[in-house]
Amino acid sequence: MEVSVVRRGKWAVVGGVLLLALLVSSVVAFSATATRFRAGTDIQFRVQDSSTWFWGCCGCCACEDTLVLGWRVVTTAEQVMYSVVHDAPVSASAWLGRWNQLDSAGGAVPTGQYKLYVDTSIGTLMRCFTLYDPCACSWCNPCSTCACTDVASITSCACRTNLVFVDSCSTGCFTFPLFWGWGCGGCSSCP
Repeated sequence: MEVSVVRRGKWAVVGGVLLLALLVSSVVAFSATATRFRAGTDIQFRVQDSSTWFWGCCGCCACEDTLVLGWRVVTTAEQVMYSVVHDAPVSASAWLGRWNQLDSAGGAVPTGQYKLYVDTSIGTLMRCFTLYDPCACSWCNPCSTCACTDVASITSCACRTNLVFVDSCSTGCFTFPLFWGWGCGGCSSCP
């Protein structure tokens, strides 16, 4: 009888470890999903300046307002889909970028993965994102990681500049290993 209790306890520990492993892998998979936008929705983005405290740099450099020079959306193969160059630099604090998912000729771009580059006075920031149509493929997984690495922030001394998406209605998916992609939104539009 004592052996039976030990075996049950052993299997309970093994089951608990497996459940914990599934939960951890789900959290890791969730954080690895790319920023996603439904096809046809406006994408808004901005450059944000902030000050951070950096050891050895106590007030030695003042953070200046970053200037936005222009921006572009390219495919993962670096083909330019849409591009904007400002006539004069625009202060990041007064700037908001907006892209309606049209190419330079005015046609809708296809779903897939893209890169957003924003040229600033301190360097070029870059974010990866995915355009998807939840109604086009009900059986496939709309949650996918982007094939590129973001350069979402530039830090110099105590100054940090970030490229962020504004009001993204779909910034990832609930992912659980056995139900990959469950909760990734249906055919409804963003609220």
